[in-house]
Amino acid sequence: MANQKKQKDAMVSYFRAGCKPEGKLTLGLEVEHFLTHTNGAPASFAEVQAVLAALCAPGDTPLVQDGETVGLQSEGWLLTLEPAAQLEISIPPQADVGALMAVYEAFAAQLRKAAAPLGLRVWNLGYHPACLAQQLPLIPKKRYEIMDRYLQKRGRHGVQMMRGTASTQISIDYFSEQDFVRKYRAACLLAPLFALLTDNAPVYEGQNNRSASVRTAIWNDVDADRCGIPPMLMDADFGFASYAEYVLQKPLVVSRRGPRTEGVGRKSAFEVYPSGLDRAEIEQVLSMFFFDVRLKNYLEIRVADSMPAAYIAGYAEIVKAIFSSRAAQENVLRHYAGATVASIEAAKLGICCHGYQAQVYGRPVAEEIAWLLAQAKSRITTPGARRRLEPLAALAANKKTLREEIPL
Repeated sequence: MANQKKQKDAMVSYFRAGCKPEGKLTLGLEVEHFLTHTNGAPASFAEVQAVLAALCAPGDTPLVQDGETVGLQSEGWLLTLEPAAQLEISIPPQADVGALMAVYEAFAAQLRKAAAPLGLRVWNLGYHPACLAQQLPLIPKKRYEIMDRYLQKRGRHGVQMMRGTASTQISIDYFSEQDFVRKYRAACLLAPLFALLTDNAPVYEGQNNRSASVRTAIWNDVDADRCGIPPMLMDADFGFASYAEYVLQKPLVVSRRGPRTEGVGRKSAFEVYPSGLDRAEIEQVLSMFFFDVRLKNYLEIRVADSMPAAYIAGYAEIVKAIFSSRAAQENVLRHYAGATVASIEAAKLGICCHGYQAQVYGRPVAEEIAWLLAQAKSRITTPGARRRLEPLAALAANKKTLREEIPL
């Protein structure tokens, strides 16, 4: 019990250290991409590594794990390979969405330029544009091999999640534990709306896809221990300690100590680590949980599909507008007062089944997205921000998604 308390206290201290000084909100961005040949065949691991090599500029650092190059650290961004060689860029936090997008758009141009000589095309989609998930091999990274074996026994869509999906993730600051709780709850309540707004999977398992938010449906059936909405979200004592206790007592699956990656199955972090946790161990534990909104030393909103840059920009402006304003967050909490974890999950299921015809929290989802956009627009003041919001807002006004409207 003493060791459990030490571990919990260490993780809570990590969260507290993540509290930023009260001030202007910053946003970080992660975007995953598929690389394929013109016939839809996936790029091989060696070909993706060749793209990494072509992107590597003087001063950049290749990232090597388990003896293989699996990423690239540049001055303005970090590039990593996801399980089936999805290429993910992580951009450090910026106070301005325009600045954030300038980094992303410059990178995207470099990526297309590096991929073209190899006959490769870059895709911003929520699901692979051509292949069955089973046809997509995992990269040789021990963490992914262990996770793949474990998740195939937990839900029906672990294979599709790891190999076939790609996302847009936005991270935001929190300034205190109270601020974390308010932002976290608001983000979870808005997760079904964000998922529908950013639905961008026109193909699923090699076939034209007519189902809404297929990536959300996949994640809902991967592993109830570590996906979806944390069950203690609406508890009166929800905070750093309850989040830490939850993730520390659930199956860890993969542990990492120094260079060693090990499969630990259903053992919890409490069982795997014999004493207190250091920073690297805390971050490993947190990385093994994939909630719709994830707590690290920032909040990571994970529900959006990978999208073209113009739509990423609009989504980022919505997130910034809502989470820069305490009043906006309190409006969300009041608007959905009485909502439970079950009602959030029901809302997600509703949009997967019915898209813009769904009911969420007892109301038509189209009306709720219009309400959300009104909340955001009322707090967007600059011409550039209004311009960036327009493409996504136009889709919503027509009750359409990228999946339906943007040609491959």
